[in-house]
Amino acid sequence: MYKNSIVTKKLVVQPVFVSLVHLNVFMGPCRYGAGEELTYDYEKKESLKTFQFFNEDLKNYVDHGHVELLESKYLEWHEDFAVKEESIEDVLSNNGKVDVYLISGTRLISYVSTIIAKRSSKPIAFCPLSNSKYSRLGGIDAAAHLFASGDFEVYNALSYEELNQTFRAMRTRKVLKNMKLLYGLRNNILSFGCVSSFVDITDVTKRFGTEILNYNGLEFFKELDALTDEEKAEAKAIADKLVEDANGVHLPAETISNDVEFYLTAKKVMSFYDCNAFTLPCFEMCATRELNKRHLTFCLTHSLMKDDGVPSACASDVGSVISIAILMSIARKAPHMGNCMVRLEDKTNHSLRILHDVCSKYMKGYDEKPLPIDYVSFTKGNWGTTMRYDFAQDAGEKVTLINLSPKMDKIMIVRGTVTGCDDFLTPECKHALVFDVEDSHDFHKKEAEFGHHFAWVYGDYEEDLRMLADMLGMDVVVA
Repeated sequence: MYKNSIVTKKLVVQPVFVSLVHLNVFMGPCRYGAGEELTYDYEKKESLKTFQFFNEDLKNYVDHGHVELLESKYLEWHEDFAVKEESIEDVLSNNGKVDVYLISGTRLISYVSTIIAKRSSKPIAFCPLSNSKYSRLGGIDAAAHLFASGDFEVYNALSYEELNQTFRAMRTRKVLKNMKLLYGLRNNILSFGCVSSFVDITDVTKRFGTEILNYNGLEFFKELDALTDEEKAEAKAIADKLVEDANGVHLPAETISNDVEFYLTAKKVMSFYDCNAFTLPCFEMCATRELNKRHLTFCLTHSLMKDDGVPSACASDVGSVISIAILMSIARKAPHMGNCMVRLEDKTNHSLRILHDVCSKYMKGYDEKPLPIDYVSFTKGNWGTTMRYDFAQDAGEKVTLINLSPKMDKIMIVRGTVTGCDDFLTPECKHALVFDVEDSHDFHKKEAEFGHHFAWVYGDYEEDLRMLADMLGMDVVVA
């Protein structure tokens, strides 16, 4: 995994347990029970039991692949309804690194929750305990006050499943905000191969917070020529390992090192500029004839980058870099991207095809077994390494595709079912997933607002993507 991979970044969650514990023995609207139940010692003991249960829930049900949980804070207050400054300071002691406060507790948690939200200027979230019979009304009460008071973020989940979905979306928003893209250019800032990438490059930073570093593509060749003997040996070792682990190799194995050397060069430049995302124009760089001279293409670099947890897209398509980052973060899988088109010979079944030679080993998940990969040449000259996988093996599996509008104000979400794989072992850019959608005509009509490049992953992530779009203020189009 790349040292600054977006996959390793987590949402930092500060759990807070708020408990009203009575100091005096009495009955009334703020006090339930009788006899011993009215004593401070009894209430405190019961409160700590629930606090322990809350911590067990966090351990068992929160998705730790997406979340870093800090040690839970216990805030006790009493029937004088005074929230002590030292209690708030303790809760907020990690505020500089906290992304969201997850608040639970016993009765009357809403008032304290509003203080935490206002003092921290961070989102707050609520979720019923796993043994709860009803929704968490303290969160509803607090949310209504905060929404009416100003620009506060409050999330009320009905289950830990919903809470994890919220956390995935928040984590993805954080990832985009902290991402730095090495944007390779040859001449025009908008690649001639993908004019639907963006309208104004600053729209990307305004919407997502992603920083973009422009870099002259020809400089890569200078860096490539400057590789040391040790770096070239490293490239050969990586290439040899790819061959050793391959399902099949259908090009001269010795040419794979050329592509790996470019991959290491791109990583070296990224590291120098502290970048953790990458794209480069295919057509403009090809026209320099340097790729033909050096017998390499960028396909393997994009595949290996994504396996490293680095969003990497073809054709200087900034929108696709963001799309890949979104899916990579939400699904924790290496996405594929490509040209998405309706198969005109199969209109009845509403069949689509998406192709580019940039599949990855970890398309099923970074914590899963890598896919069986074949290596095929991009060119008919038998050079330019590409990863290939027979998507037909996954017929019947669900996939989710997304694309962003060039103004970055809309996201298109497509759900499909795998039916096959085109040109699995054929050279040139022909490796394609074939899948069915509900209505190919509807897809074709809506695609025109977004462009031809879609990114996709295995699984159904529509609800996660809807939630993220809402957080980012983007309109959703579903096809």
